[in-house]
Amino acid sequence: MLTKTATSAILLAIVLITGCSTHGIKQNSNASLPALNTLYQSIVMESKTRQRVSVTTLAEQLKDTDVIFMGEFHSHQGGHKLQLDLLEALYKQNPKIILSMEQFTRDAQPILDGYLEGKYGEATLIEEGNAWPHYKGSYRAIVEFAREHELPVVAANAPAMFVRCVGKKGVEILETIPDEKKPWSARKLDLDNEQYKAKFMSFLSGSGTRHGQTEEVAKKRMMNTFAAQLLRDTTMAESIDDAMQENPGYQVIHLNGSFHSDGHLGTAAVIETMRPSLVTSVLSPVTAQDAASPAATEEQYSQGDYIYLIKEMPERYVDKEKLNASIRKLIGERMKKKCEL
Repeated sequence: MLTKTATSAILLAIVLITGCSTHGIKQNSNASLPALNTLYQSIVMESKTRQRVSVTTLAEQLKDTDVIFMGEFHSHQGGHKLQLDLLEALYKQNPKIILSMEQFTRDAQPILDGYLEGKYGEATLIEEGNAWPHYKGSYRAIVEFAREHELPVVAANAPAMFVRCVGKKGVEILETIPDEKKPWSARKLDLDNEQYKAKFMSFLSGSGTRHGQTEEVAKKRMMNTFAAQLLRDTTMAESIDDAMQENPGYQVIHLNGSFHSDGHLGTAAVIETMRPSLVTSVLSPVTAQDAASPAATEEQYSQGDYIYLIKEMPERYVDKEKLNASIRKLIGERMKKKCEL
């Protein structure tokens, strides 16, 4: 059995490292939808009408949308294939497209630009651009489409060290960032979005995050964790806004873990507050519990203007000892990492 501390560590790692969200609610059957036979398949549903839409129709319906938030479960290939298909469909109807990515941080923008311009090879992009470990299988095809069609690609996220420092020491630590590194981070954090804060705190408190701490200490720790999450959200929102100002009339498709945009919260909420005139749309992934008869619940439909159903991933561990060893390794690695701005 997992301890509360271990469970908390896993959830914090998920939030701070990947931004993913999982869904375990029982789903209603919908016999009209086809089966999901492979992990590369997805079924897009318009949440308002509960009707299935093709990628071509989806692109047409998003024609007048300024910013499209494409939520994902980072390791699921069904979502990545849909991202590529949608990017291609959007490009066909309007080549003025900006690809914005959580998966690269602002400090890597010169390397990313250099790769797109042909100055560097892919190994340099991966190594010096700090590409995610599963870049080749998950994001290579998407970046290559952008490169071949000369689309701007935005390294939108905050550096992991900045996020780690805020999580450990609080938002005040941002004031100590050296001047040459300040452009890598959001300029200001708004910690008063009560709806998003409530969702985030509920996510944490459900895992028993106090484990022996006083209420005051636990509350401060949770607020620091929320601030770290918001640093990612706000940095990405500001990155999108900056890119749109540099490229007037362009449409943005932004790729991020679903927690950053579900329910128009997170990054979506930040940019909607910054630029109320923008038209935004959210696509959110939903794991179908029954691949033979995929369906979604009312709550899952509320996560986005569109959802896409995907097949459940294989279970990571069956053997509890191996699972516990993995948890111990994760905790150990996280404990060793320091805040070094």
